[in-house]
Parts: sequence; structure tokens; C-alpha cells
Amino acid sequence: MRLLCFLIAAFAGVFGVARFACAQSTSAPAKSNGTAMTQPHAPATDLSQPRAHPFLACTPEELARLRAAASDEKAPGHAAVWQVIAQAEASLREPVSFPPRGGQHNQWYQCDKCQVALKTVDDTHHECPTCHAVYSGEPYDDVIMERQHYKNLARMSKAAWAWAITGREPFAADAKAILLGYARRYREYPYHTNDRRTDPARSPAGGHLFEQTLNEGYSLALEIAPAFDLIHDAPGTTDEDRKQIRDGLLRPMVDNIARNRAGKSNWQSWHNAGIFPAAVLLGDAAMARATIDDAANGFRQQMKVSVSDDGMWYENSWSYHAYTLSALVRHAEYARRCGIDLWSEPRFRKMFELPAQYTMADGSLPRFGDAVGRSNGASKEDLEAAYAVYHETALLPSLSASPTWTSVMAGRDTSTRPAAPPPLTSRAFPDAGHAILRGAGPAGLTAALTFGPYGGFHGHFDKLSFVLFGHGRELGVDPGRAASQAYRLPIHTHWYKATLSHNAVLVEGKPQAPAKGELLGFNAGHGSASVVAACTEAYPGVTHRRAMVLMDDYLLVIDDLASETEHRYDWVYHNRGTGVASDPLGPLDPLVPASLPGKEYVRFEGGGTTDKDAHVRFNDGEVTTHLVVAPGGATEARWGNGPCASVDERVPMVMLTRRGKRVMYAVAIEPVKGEAKPGVQAVALEAKDGVLTATISRATGTDTVTLSAKGSPTIARE
Repeated sequence: MRLLCFLIAAFAGVFGVARFACAQSTSAPAKSNGTAMTQPHAPATDLSQPRAHPFLACTPEELARLRAAASDEKAPGHAAVWQVIAQAEASLREPVSFPPRGGQHNQWYQCDKCQVALKTVDDTHHECPTCHAVYSGEPYDDVIMERQHYKNLARMSKAAWAWAITGREPFAADAKAILLGYARRYREYPYHTNDRRTDPARSPAGGHLFEQTLNEGYSLALEIAPAFDLIHDAPGTTDEDRKQIRDGLLRPMVDNIARNRAGKSNWQSWHNAGIFPAAVLLGDAAMARATIDDAANGFRQQMKVSVSDDGMWYENSWSYHAYTLSALVRHAEYARRCGIDLWSEPRFRKMFELPAQYTMADGSLPRFGDAVGRSNGASKEDLEAAYAVYHETALLPSLSASPTWTSVMAGRDTSTRPAAPPPLTSRAFPDAGHAILRGAGPAGLTAALTFGPYGGFHGHFDKLSFVLFGHGRELGVDPGRAASQAYRLPIHTHWYKATLSHNAVLVEGKPQAPAKGELLGFNAGHGSASVVAACTEAYPGVTHRRAMVLMDDYLLVIDDLASETEHRYDWVYHNRGTGVASDPLGPLDPLVPASLPGKEYVRFEGGGTTDKDAHVRFNDGEVTTHLVVAPGGATEARWGNGPCASVDERVPMVMLTRRGKRVMYAVAIEPVKGEAKPGVQAVALEAKDGVLTATISRATGTDTVTLSAKGSPTIARE
């Protein structure tokens, strides 16, 4: 299988879109005999009609707004626009450096032994910060070359815009020099892939300038095609220059990308976004139309098969949702400027509206799948473009309060601020496969459960796992993926992707199989919210039902696991804090379970056994999270910590092990400020006649949660 990847590179282009190089979908690509995609029907717009340049990078009205802001120092958007011009001006004083070959993926920029990101000593020496080993040569040097390629293209893009706005010819000359430089080199750069293969017939996902058709589509979409459009008619740009850029760069890049049809994939979205403007500039109307209407790969097909009815990208990761959305926005904007409407696709609109519904207590979105950092589900630049089309007031709070390049282009008055949005409520999204529970108490508790389809290469084995936020902080943690992009290293498969790193239940200590869960019940009542979901695919022969009830001050998690044979079940929970402690337990020897794939990444620090209830604390100076575990037969408790953003960033965790044909857990999770006393004193769970009854004894009363075989639980508070 192709080594697949995900890249966040440096800031580039005037739109400020983060560079990701994402793994191609493992679904089978659509087959075709030729390089041109086929389309069942074509838009009425004649894409071969000659137009005055620029017309793809911007409309005349959009360019006029940029020029007006740049020329008036008192204009609200002057600083935002002039910043790009100033950067282009500074670059004119530096020579352009073209690397000797194409770049390589940042996934190689890691120490194989320590599995941490390398530090750059110089262009040919790269040091591990842990073991201090120094790496040189290919592919490590090539990662630095890739960064230089990105720097060149960013410089070219800014210079092209600076020319279009100011009319100063040195800017156009600088952009043209870089375009011609790559036109002369593109075919000469050796073909290579992200897993270092060199045969395009066997491995069609690579490139010459970059190691992936994904990156080449990205660069065409964001920088190369719009830069050529902007300087196309600049003084000093000859017919021979234009021919060389078309024949030496645009055409071979398009041909290379078009050979790799990815179908249901974020790659294909970037392929389409890059091919469309390049094809229009090449006069290849059929190729441009195919990026929209190809039956297996076009924009409209992407909306049908890759976006849920709720509006979430199928990989179920907010990082990938946002990344793919940027490709779709670029494609839609280029099409709009050519008279083709892609913005009216209903699911496309939902992709902008959905993320806000997932907002957690700290303002971030759940870090499900191969997400990293604090994702917002869509960049402000993409939301700006969406607002310009939809005029949806719900998008306004997410837009910049001060003028930006994109707000100036769109003509939005940033001085007018919207009213505060209505408070978010508990919601279930059956097609995307998530439930969001929100408490009304002062802790602002928010929990998210994932039960939906497996997200492919970027999905994790995390069915029925959850995250918890409260007191404005992330508490119950999903690690997402390594900040160092460790896809090729064992830690990605054995930790980040594996079930052990999630707040889930393992069977026999093994990771889940790719699986889909089922929503059984959801209720958002007064003073509580609940969800019930089940999964039978994660472990053959095992039925797992998980119910979550969020009260204003605690989260109750009930798990019911059943099989015809006896199994070992490990209930795992990761929570931010400085460490883990427990009330006294019986001795446990040995501490580390014999069979637990991924245990090499866990530092177990303590444990014990009990047949009574257990009390576990995640200590922290600001918020202490208390777990009260209902009795359920012999229980082995182990605690320690595991990786989060990297091997070095550790998050405390606890694992509760029970054995049997049917095993149940009921755990109350209650975060409190500082050293405040928790309200939950004890939890009991009883099963009778197919009904589970959890009794939560609080300092001020008792809660009773009743869960029947079907539907949502009933909740009574005394």
C-alpha cells in the first residue's frame, strides 16, 4: 500500500491557507483509459471563450477593491493589502534559489529511533533533539528543498498580486522569473513519490516538483495558476514566455495529476481545484468541465459520496474537513469567476454551517481522527468566501473583526459586528456519526461521542470513544495525530490510530477493526442530555453498547459488553492533568498486562485490584477530575500516562480491566475547580430483566438512570 501522508507546511500565498499534504484515500480510484476525465454533461458556460486577464485569480471588482485599499492609507483594509506588497518588495532584494530536485514529504523529517521531529542544523544536517543523531542526504535534505520550493511559490504569488495592484513592473518580472524557472525545470526534476518510488506507471501518486499529485494540485490551485493569470498580460511577458509556461509547467503538471484519479478522496478535491484553472488557462475546456462533472471524480460527485447529509467530510476529522473545504472553495471560486455555480450544492453549504455545532467548552472542535491542534473546521478565509456568497449571518461571528485580504476582496465591512449567536444546544448528527452533549451548569461541561463510519486512512479505531471538556478546558483527551506527522512510523499505527489512545473499551487488549456504530437513542431534556450508541463490528462476536448521560456537574458513562465467550475488557480514559491517584486498592502484580499492543508508549506508574467501587483522581492545579467507578466484580486498575501531540507531551490515563462473558461499567466523571470537593460520592449499577439501573449518590441527593434495551435512558433526580 502506498505510504500516505499529511503535511502542514509554512504559511503560503496571500490567502493564508495552511499547507497540508494529506493521505490519499485507500478506496479504489476510478478507472479510465485516458488522461482526460469524462463528464456526463457540461455546463452551458463556454470555458474556451477568451477573457481579459486576470479573470481567474479575481474579478475586476475584486481587484478594484484591493487597489483602492492599497492606494489609500486611511482605508480600513490598507494594512492587510499593503503587507503583501511590502513582502513582495522585500523579496526583490533577494536572489531566487531553485533546489536541484523536487521536494520530499515532511514525514521523513523524524528520528526513526526516537520518533520525534528533527531539528534543522543546516540544509544538509538534521539533528534528533532526543538522541542527537544527525541525518544527512536524501530524503532528509529533500524536506528542506521542499520548504524552499514552497518559499519560492509564495514569493511568486505575492509578487504577482503586487504587480496586479500597483502596476510596478519589477513585481511582474519577479513572478515571471519564478514561473519560467520552474517551467524549465519541471520535467527535468526526477519523478518521485512520498514513499520514494520513481516509476509513475507503478506509482502514479507522485510528481516532479513535489512528491505527491496532491501537493502539485495544491500549488497549481493556490499559486501557480493564479500567478500566471495575474501577470499574463504584464509588459515584458512575451508570447514565447506564455508558451513556455503553458507547455513546460501547466500542461505537464495537469497531465501528471490527471493520471492519478483518486475518487472519494481529499486528494481528488485538490486535483480538481488545481486542474480547473490550469485547464482554463490552457484552453482545455473539456478537462476543466470534467473537474466538475466527471462521474467518478468531479466536484458534484464529491458532494454525493464524500460529504455526509449533516455536512461533514467523510474522513471524520476536522483537520481534514477544513483542509478539503479549502480545495472546494478554491474550485468553486474559480468556477464562479467563469460563470459556473458550484456554491449552490446543498452539502457544500452545510460544510460551512456544521463545525460551529461541534464547538467545545474551550472553543475548539473535538480532535477526532487524524486531527492536530485546535481546528476550527474551516479557515476564516474560506468562511469569508462563503459569507460573500450565502450572506448567512450565522457565519459572521467566525469572521475576522478586522480587515483581511479576503474581506477586502469580498467587500465586507468589518466594522459591523453581528449580534451574539444563540447558545449551542445538544445535538446528534446520525449521518456524520457524532453526538454532542452540553450541560447548563457553571462548569460548562461538553462531551462528544463518535459512533459513525470509519474514516479510511485518516480515521482511527475509536468507535464509541468520547472527549470531555469543562471549565473552559480540554479534559478527556483524544490525541488526534502526532504534530510531527508520524504516519510512516510505528507510533502512528500502534498509538495514535489504535484504540488504546482513545477513551474507549478494548477487547483482549487489541485495537478495534474498522467499524461503524449505530445511534440507538438521543435526548436533550431539561437539566441533562443523553446518547446511546452500539457497535458490533469493532470486535467479532462482541456487542458493545455505550450510554452517556451529561448532567450539569458530571458525565455518566455506562458500558454494556456481551459475548458468547469470555473476554478481557479494558476500559480506558485519558484526562489532562499532572498525574493520577487512587484510593487504596489491593496489590496488582505484574503491573503491565502481558498482551497489550502499544503498551511500549505507556508509562504505567501504579495500580491495584478491587471488587468494590473505585475512586480515581486526575490531579491538576486548576481543575481536578474525579472518577467514581461502580463495582462490577474483580477490577484491575492501572494508571500512568501516554503520548499526546508528541512522545514527549504526556497525558495521564487510567485503565480498568474486567473479565467475563458480559461485563458492565458505570463511571461518573466529575471535574471540579482546584481542590473543591466533588459532589458524586458513589455509583452503583444493577442489571435486571434487560434493564440497567445506575444509582449515583451525590452529597445533596440521588440520581437514578434507567437504561432499557432500546432508546434513551430515563433520568430521575432526588
